Amino acid sequence: MRKFKSIFFLYAAIVSADVLGASSDEIQVYDDAINKPGEASVDLHVNYVPSGVKVPAYGGEIPAHHNLRITPEFAYGLNKNWEFGFYLPVIRAATGDWHVEGAKVRLKYMANNPEQGFYWGINSELGASSHRTEESNWNFELRPIIGYKTDNWNLTVNPILGMALSGNTHTPTFSPALKVSRKVAEKTWFNVEHYSEFGPVNDLRSLVQETYLTMDTDAFGHNINFGVGHGWTVGSNDWTLKAILNFPF
Repeated sequence: MRKFKSIFFLYAAIVSADVLGASSDEIQVYDDAINKPGEASVDLHVNYVPSGVKVPAYGGEIPAHHNLRITPEFAYGLNKNWEFGFYLPVIRAATGDWHVEGAKVRLKYMANNPEQGFYWGINSELGASSHRTEESNWNFELRPIIGYKTDNWNLTVNPILGMALSGNTHTPTFSPALKVSRKVAEKTWFNVEHYSEFGPVNDLRSLVQETYLTMDTDAFGHNINFGVGHGWTVGSNDWTLKAILNFPF
């Protein structure tokens, strides 16, 4: 019960803030982490864009500049290889208005999870979103997970394919992500994360290139990822702050 209360009060404190803003539901590279069978958890994704894209990409879109996005992600370990997840994205526009942006479900499969060496898996995600944040109301994502780890290093690549399931355009898009992690203490890792968007697979172009310096650590029994990102292209946000707080049950 104390954990539920902690999550509730933290969530309430964040959504009461008037100075924060957002970019995407989650800014995260998926690695070999997976809940154990019967283990449940909540990851709270909080993303703020102090300086970002100000012009809508399509009619009705809320641009990222000065927006806050908060996404509780509920996860449950089905067995040693499968994990189920559920998202409830919320956005606060620069105008101060709050919006619930739909819901998403995901299913993650990890083929192996060695202490060292090569690992791989795949995550699939199906979601309904409002026109404020997605041009298509229904979307599907397929995220391969390919990595290699040692005692002190972890390299992970997510060559992501996304597809609109509604609207007029259904060509898959390519959005790879990369994370290089270096262990600096028993429970602390420094990371470089890079996120790209190249658009439709039949017309690949460098639309978004954003690099984040982040840290993974443990505080009071909770895993925390936080950092700052900078964009390098016209379609990227100049600066983004992000945090992921994990609450195991």
